[in-house]
Amino acid sequence: MNTHEDIEHLARTFIVEAFGVLERDHVIPTPVYHPYVSVGRDYFGDTVRDVESYRSLEHALNHAYPARFEAALKRPHAEFATHYIFALLEACVARCGLADDFRTDGAPVADSIRELTATLDSETYEVVCVRHVGNLTSLESEELAMGHVTVVPERSDHGSLGMRVQREVPGAAQSWNREEPRPYAPPHSLLLTRERTADPDIEAVTERLSARVGHFMLIARLLTASTAHTNYEVIGSTTRVARFSPRLNEWRRSMFGLPLRRVARLGPELEPAFAALGERLDELDAGPAGTLATSFEVALSMFSRSYRNGSEYEHLVDLATGLEAALIGSETSTESVTLRLRTRSATLLATGADPAGAIYKDLGTLYELRSKLVHGGRLREREITKLMGGISTVVDISEGWLFTLASCVDRLRDLLRRSILARLMLAEPDAMWSLGEDKGVDAALADDRLRASWREGWHSRLESIGAGFAVERARPAVSSISGDDR
Repeated sequence: MNTHEDIEHLARTFIVEAFGVLERDHVIPTPVYHPYVSVGRDYFGDTVRDVESYRSLEHALNHAYPARFEAALKRPHAEFATHYIFALLEACVARCGLADDFRTDGAPVADSIRELTATLDSETYEVVCVRHVGNLTSLESEELAMGHVTVVPERSDHGSLGMRVQREVPGAAQSWNREEPRPYAPPHSLLLTRERTADPDIEAVTERLSARVGHFMLIARLLTASTAHTNYEVIGSTTRVARFSPRLNEWRRSMFGLPLRRVARLGPELEPAFAALGERLDELDAGPAGTLATSFEVALSMFSRSYRNGSEYEHLVDLATGLEAALIGSETSTESVTLRLRTRSATLLATGADPAGAIYKDLGTLYELRSKLVHGGRLREREITKLMGGISTVVDISEGWLFTLASCVDRLRDLLRRSILARLMLAEPDAMWSLGEDKGVDAALADDRLRASWREGWHSRLESIGAGFAVERARPAVSSISGDDR
């Protein structure tokens, strides 16, 4: 026999014996609605390793694929034949369960065995990252490819997004263990990215794909001021028999996500802006050797963190820190940080729809609220309600306490968003205000000509990449459980 025939024969013998063990232990047949099993959770691995054919199959795989399995413990990214044997068994169970056919001589078992040898023969493997997001969709509710990321909006005539996740990552349902995440933050979409690679470092590959989708989300938020947020993410291979099992990461567990909603509706006309802004973010200087983080990186981190689960009070403090990192970032000045921050924000971010006076006043109020939070003051409901009602974007406190507080946080988030964009655009090659530099900024902004030049500079650069709209104040948000955001 040739090597493949030998392995296929041993694999089928192993499946026959292993199925006998699983049937004895009432693991199979599985329910049609959940045909996924996992070693250590649904069955004990040693009961399968005890069957006679297990060692024969393991020996055959080690002999046939020495480049993968020989001296595995001496390699930085070890692979073991035993992993693939359990992956084969679980792929057989899944396919048999879906087909409601647990015959060991049937097509589901044959397909899984062929997939085993095909996977081991290939030097490369394909990994897909699928992220379920809320408050984001495409303009026409059709799939939209933007660079390396594809937006797949939810449509009633295309089946559920959970089904699409399972088509992209065949073992995805195994990772959520009978409890498919079902967040509610419409409109929903999937963000997909994939990579075929020979990289043996699986952790690096999965982190790279997740970071790519996270990068896309950051750009979408910066350009659209949306409340788009991640619900969960699945990363896995496009085959059931694979180098690693699918992984589930969950971000939001609250049913309705953020208290307010501002939907991002993306179209192909935004692709140049996404590409250009992505390049600017990729070119950020990490700072001198030994630098752990730059102030601008802190600003980006605080901005992104404000979309995660947590108290709105925590987000308010984080966003204030982010705004200081974006617009101050000075280690030497002893002048009032709050005064400089209000002045710089009002000078740089003012537009016809959001005048300098409103920005200056709002930041004063928001920082007063922040100060009460971080310096141990008592938060009296009447006083805080009055403070929040003074924010220019809070038009009606009758919407409720949570929505009003979220609106204040949203105002600060929007000011940080525009500050980040301003700093990025002003740090272009002919830098007016380089990242990491602070000398002479206040003097320049005090000069009528320079002040107008700086403001016009970052506006025109955004306009040149097709994102001139992003300089404006975010449009009003609606409650996440009522209202129609169009």
